[in-house]
Amino acid sequence: MTRASAPATTIGLRLDPAAEQPLFEQIVQQLAERVRTGAFPPGFRLPPTRDLARALGVHRNTVVRAFEELGATGVVTSQVGSG
Repeated sequence: MTRASAPATTIGLRLDPAAEQPLFEQIVQQLAERVRTGAFPPGFRLPPTRDLARALGVHRNTVVRAFEELGATGVVTSQVGSG
């Protein structure tokens, strides 16, 4: 059985466009914190980048960059074709 991705509207990210911190870094910090605290347990599937970008009102590249940073630091992993 495949675990479905979390709907983008239910993962609770809040971005502040007026903050000095870039939006992609805000996404990285909030997702990393949820992983560290166990709010997103091992195997938790993040929403697709397009869905999350739409829900947050940002360009998809912003979310892609955040996901790439999370992957580079080992916070998340991805599998092609598996979300």
